[in-house]
Amino acid sequence: MIYILSLNPCMDKTLSLPKMDLDNPNRVLLERTDVGGKGVNVARVIRTLDGNGLLMGFDYAGSPVEKAMEKEGVSCALLPVDGDMRVNLKIRETDRERTVEINEKGVFHDAALLQQMEHALLNRCMPGDYAALCGSLPNGAPKDFYGQLVKKLKEKGCFVAVDCDGEALVKALHAGPSLIKPNLPEFLALTGSCDTALPALLKECRAFHEKGVEMICLSLGPEGALLSTKDQAYFCPAADVPVLGTQGAGDSMLGGLLCALSRGETLPEALQFASAAAGASIMRPGTLLCTGEETQALLPGLKAVEL
Repeated sequence: MIYILSLNPCMDKTLSLPKMDLDNPNRVLLERTDVGGKGVNVARVIRTLDGNGLLMGFDYAGSPVEKAMEKEGVSCALLPVDGDMRVNLKIRETDRERTVEINEKGVFHDAALLQQMEHALLNRCMPGDYAALCGSLPNGAPKDFYGQLVKKLKEKGCFVAVDCDGEALVKALHAGPSLIKPNLPEFLALTGSCDTALPALLKECRAFHEKGVEMICLSLGPEGALLSTKDQAYFCPAADVPVLGTQGAGDSMLGGLLCALSRGETLPEALQFASAAAGASIMRPGTLLCTGEETQALLPGLKAVEL
């Protein structure tokens, strides 16, 4: 079983316009609103790719997450809390091919609520299960919350993936997660390096492996992705597809990778499948994610090479 923890979901509101004018009214061409957040999206991908997953986390007034997941056929076990879910606004400028993101902080979560969620996850997880700790920490959570949870999950014999950034990721690294999946800017921020050549990136990955991080999946955007452990490393070029939206590519990559690893696939096979899922995601506009059919269609054209 793959348990996906989403502590800070959001309502993604995406607006599309040619170019933002800061001095005059802007006319929106397209508008889309979806329940989102890293954990929610990873759970969607795992469901789409026929993985065995369960979304856990918080839900808010009106149960927006539960309703969306029920509609999409995603299994979930959510803890209801008071207050409205935060809204993340994404403004896509089509002429400049860039996206401006404005993310709300969200309601405050006290220690008792966070402990209740932790107990719910730990009580479900069994040896051999996979757990993915995804997205930003909610307002009120200590910065080492993921780090402490990694330790407890690993003590239970679980494979623990962490996909977050900033101080929460730094502190989680000290607990030796089974997998981290940073993108290139996040990874460079971790290392303090500006060298993006593959040999330099692999050297930095191996330094983290020496410190206890078992596996790193480093997404390199249009260049492809790197998957490494202490003893192995593979690179897979990105799928050659039209780019309509990049917002869900990382979540699709992580969901695809977890599905493949949980099925016992080898590292190169898992990287190829994850890369196909990411490619299938960027073919779709806005925050739409990969589909199983498009992922399978891209898979034969991808080849992971050993470094």
